[in-house]
Amino acid sequence: MKDGSRFAVVVEKERAEEVKKRLLEIGAMDEGRRIVRRENFVEFPVKWCIDGYKVIEQSKIIERTVFPPFKEIRRRLQGKISMDELEKLPRKWEKFGDVLVLKMEGIKEKEKVAKVYASVLKCKSVLEDVGGIEGMERKPNFRLIYGNDAETTHIENGIKYRFDASKIMFSSGNIDERIRMGKVVKEGETIIDMFAGIGYFSLPMAFHGRARVYAIEINPVAFKYLKENIKLNKLENLIMPILGDCREKILEGIADRIVMGYLNSIPFFKYALKGLKNEGIIHFHQKCREEEFPHKLFNEIKDMASEYGCEAKMLFHRKIKSYAPHIIHGVIDLKVKKIS
Repeated sequence: MKDGSRFAVVVEKERAEEVKKRLLEIGAMDEGRRIVRRENFVEFPVKWCIDGYKVIEQSKIIERTVFPPFKEIRRRLQGKISMDELEKLPRKWEKFGDVLVLKMEGIKEKEKVAKVYASVLKCKSVLEDVGGIEGMERKPNFRLIYGNDAETTHIENGIKYRFDASKIMFSSGNIDERIRMGKVVKEGETIIDMFAGIGYFSLPMAFHGRARVYAIEINPVAFKYLKENIKLNKLENLIMPILGDCREKILEGIADRIVMGYLNSIPFFKYALKGLKNEGIIHFHQKCREEEFPHKLFNEIKDMASEYGCEAKMLFHRKIKSYAPHIIHGVIDLKVKKIS
């Protein structure tokens, strides 16, 4: 591989924030060089070529004259917390709008530390992740340790997502899939989003794909923000929000496409089949062992489809993110046809 000291990812200004977050998340950003902002594009310095992005070799290298965020955070806290706590400072974080989420294991001076992170990263509030995401309603186990509230507006792919980060899950690891869903749908399609949340997939499908979406959500808090986000993005004529359990609220035989954006979609598959027209696409999400994806998982889905008088063909698959050691979150696009 060539020396990556001159490589830069080039993106349109409107995508800059989401791409920056992605590059930081995978550790690809070269924080020793300055980000270059041009009239319509932004150049992010990277350590190596990144698949899926336009990459150039910069003719001129501009070194940073200020500390990258983590170094600045550490510098400000030096002498104010113990050396042991200093070594345990989180090097990764989630930033949603102006709200920050941190894991702070082994840190006693949490409020003091959170205040510095908020200052450096320009956030109004900081949440501590004390237990990840729980249950079918996907509630985050977060605790407010700095600031007054965790309600924020997060902008991604030109879409505004309003939510309370202390009560609502938002996975930055799903960003590529949210972008993809805005591209794969066709204008005029009828879609059922069985686990809509605050509109993770419904919003890009309607906003970018101009599809008609029936968005079903069981969590009343998430449903409140789903309705807000529909109005915020002026999509009232394209998204129909439905409160309740998708197993009870599924609309039968109307959908060209169904999204099952849940980590355990297997128990809900028969209800997705009910929602489809005689033929259509199902985007099937599932948490499974890495070696089972996609073929073993697809064979299980195909057998279930056959039990309900349907044929299933795998059109596409991708690993969305790692969930735990040897456990992944993957998606399989299925072409399903009813044969009886």
